[in-house]
Amino acid sequence: MHAHVKIVGNNGQLSLGKELAGKMVLIDQVDEGTWIIKSGEFIPDSEKWLHQAPHSQKLDHALQWAKNNPPVDNFDQLIQDKEDGANKNRHE
Repeated sequence: MHAHVKIVGNNGQLSLGKELAGKMVLIDQVDEGTWIIKSGEFIPDSEKWLHQAPHSQKLDHALQWAKNNPPVDNFDQLIQDKEDGANKNRHE
């Protein structure tokens, strides 16, 4: 851990260095003139419901289903089945 002295630019911006470029940070003002900056991943307010019951359980269930049922490349077969069904209906 290192302490760094930085100067806030005229536009109010502060550079935290290239190692944090593009990353999300949480800035917590704990007192007047005192901030704690933490890097990490954060959940937007509009998505918090996904991480609460019962939605999180439903999402976990859906992800498990998707893991156990990988996609199948059956487009050609679906088209053929549709065409066969259409032809069958014409002859009835």
